[in-house]
Amino acid sequence: MSTRSMRLRKLAAGIGIAALAALGTIAASGAAHAADPASPSNITGTTGTLTIHKHAGEPGAAGNGTEITDPSAVQQLGQALSGVQFSVQRVAYNGTAIDLTTAAGWDQAATATPATVTSAPFSFSNSTTVTTGADGQAVVADLPYGLYYVSEIDPGPNPIVSPVQPFLVSVPYPNQGTWLYDVHVYPKNKLNDTTPTKSVSAPDAPVLGSTVVWTVDAPLPALAAGDTYRSFSITDDLDARLSYTGATVSVDGTTLVENTDYTVSGNVKITFTTTGLSKLAGKTAVQARISTKVTSLGPDGQITNTAVVNTNGSDRETNTPQTNWGAVVIQKTDAATSNALAGAIFEVYDAKSGTLVTGPLTTDSTGKISIDGLWVGNDSVTSRTYWVKETQAPAGYVLPADPWTQVTVNAGGATAPTTVTLENTQQTGPNLPLTGGAGSTLFSILGGGLVVAGVGTIVARRVRAKRS
Repeated sequence: MSTRSMRLRKLAAGIGIAALAALGTIAASGAAHAADPASPSNITGTTGTLTIHKHAGEPGAAGNGTEITDPSAVQQLGQALSGVQFSVQRVAYNGTAIDLTTAAGWDQAATATPATVTSAPFSFSNSTTVTTGADGQAVVADLPYGLYYVSEIDPGPNPIVSPVQPFLVSVPYPNQGTWLYDVHVYPKNKLNDTTPTKSVSAPDAPVLGSTVVWTVDAPLPALAAGDTYRSFSITDDLDARLSYTGATVSVDGTTLVENTDYTVSGNVKITFTTTGLSKLAGKTAVQARISTKVTSLGPDGQITNTAVVNTNGSDRETNTPQTNWGAVVIQKTDAATSNALAGAIFEVYDAKSGTLVTGPLTTDSTGKISIDGLWVGNDSVTSRTYWVKETQAPAGYVLPADPWTQVTVNAGGATAPTTVTLENTQQTGPNLPLTGGAGSTLFSILGGGLVVAGVGTIVARRVRAKRS
């Protein structure tokens, strides 16, 4: 074998194996078009085809540029990924596209690597963009013979966490002493198959203005061999009824330091710094505890919250927990007239004779107490029982013998509160004499005596008159 042939074979091995080994399985179907050992002199034609087969899985051994057709081998390729976009750029040397139909062209290609072709003396003479279809394939036809730089530029809808690194491929491709004019490559991707979760705590106090904590648990996805965590963030777009108050972040239980390991921006995005990313290697999960204050009820009192975890550009969304709140109005009225009563004082408890939630609260001139918000539960729990205790009746009214009233509060906005009406009975005054009582009897006796005396006087006078 000549020195030139040996160099060509080594060069072909360098491009075909070293450059593509990181891709996973690379194979080919293009038929050999020469019986003699591969040499620039026996290349036929001027253009070839590059077919990119995109699959999920762990990169394996390098292929040889031929198409994989064995059914069992095809099954082992893994899930086909559609919508992945690639850029295919022809490599130039000193401004001229490398011509692989010449020995000089192979000499130029011999010094090329994916890292060096992006700078002088190398450059790109032209490029095309292709996207994989439903079968995971993207075909680039009519490629002029040359050296090509292939890079993955968009994962499409796929949660790719370890994208394929840029690679070089030649068209035609040397294989076992022949030339392949239809070249097949099988770059594989590591997918992010993690499922982050989110939960919400009970408030530190069940009244509006209290703090609830949203906890995001984000498993770290496995990476392809040699890959690193290049970016990691948690985005929690808070509802307008929530006000951010702080966050704590930990990795496998170890608390990180804000502004050293991560930063917090916007409403709310936690972004790992280079220092923080270095602490993810070999770890299993990140946890973020995001504290918020509940500031209002909105139209329904049901506040939901979803987070997005991004690892190396791959988004994974959490479930959507919710915290539920309801408004309450206590209406105080006169038991006899239903007139509104001001001045009644109440306290609200979480249970009868339990823990004070809010109070003392006093009814206004309309007889009302409006409680802007009470927590009623999380997720599917949308009602909760509270106990209202009247501690002081309005002036001139009697405090009920049992001052406790049970109230079921339902989730809802401030315009649709849970309303409870409580009555008071007016106090009675001291007992007054009844008509026909002892006083009037006395007057009747005295009056009767006077009548008898008057009648006697008249009779006596008449008797004296007759005698005279």
